Amino acid sequence: MLGSMKIVRFRIDANPIYGALEDDSERIVALKGDPLFQKVEPSGQLYNLEEARLLSPVIPRSKAVSCCANLAGSAGGVGQWPQVAIKPNTSVIGPDDPVAIPAWGGSTARAFVGLAAVAKTICKNVTPEQVGSLIAGWTIGIDFASEGEDISFSQGRAWDTSAVIGPWIVVDPGFNPDDVTISANVSEQEVARANSGEFPVKAAEVFAKVSAMMTLLPGDVVIVGGIELPQSLRAGQHLETTITGVGQMENMVVSAGGGE
Repeated sequence: MLGSMKIVRFRIDANPIYGALEDDSERIVALKGDPLFQKVEPSGQLYNLEEARLLSPVIPRSKAVSCCANLAGSAGGVGQWPQVAIKPNTSVIGPDDPVAIPAWGGSTARAFVGLAAVAKTICKNVTPEQVGSLIAGWTIGIDFASEGEDISFSQGRAWDTSAVIGPWIVVDPGFNPDDVTISANVSEQEVARANSGEFPVKAAEVFAKVSAMMTLLPGDVVIVGGIELPQSLRAGQHLETTITGVGQMENMVVSAGGGE
């Protein structure tokens, strides 16, 4: 995967397909398999982006990790070992998928919108300087936390649909994770905006710290830092997230019980 491109995972009919999308192109080149685990080889099929139903570009083989304490503009540091939330792979959804707050989780959820790196190899005790060669690329990661009573930190973040990943993985050797703008709109009104240069800890350093805390497997996702929405979200609200140089996603918040 040389040069700049986007790795997508999408559906046309029933089966998920992996593909490559060059910058400024509307045509997806379908791939024969998961580019994280197989040689990148075109299948010979082409699809228009507008006809594809985009999915989460990766389903982590073991976990997604949210460094929710690395907040843009935060005056305090995150410490030697930043607080992290472990998101099981069953929590992962993609663009346009509904975020369903569980009945036991209360009626509202907080959202942490961040820049995320996808590991392409086993990572353990890596240095910040090694990170660029050990990740597949960058994507948007949203970590939701429910606000029910008597819910632990981990329980509040581990429910199905609580991790939104997408819309694709940006593969670009020139991408600078320490200079992108992250913004969030709720029901078409901007509620938060910041630059990743405001993170207390730089993106590569956060990824390295996480790899010292736990082994990262190919396909694991690390949300290295981001912004927290100032207000909680409830069923019926629409969230739009954007990171410059990465992309834009939209998700509706619903109640897991089946209504808005």
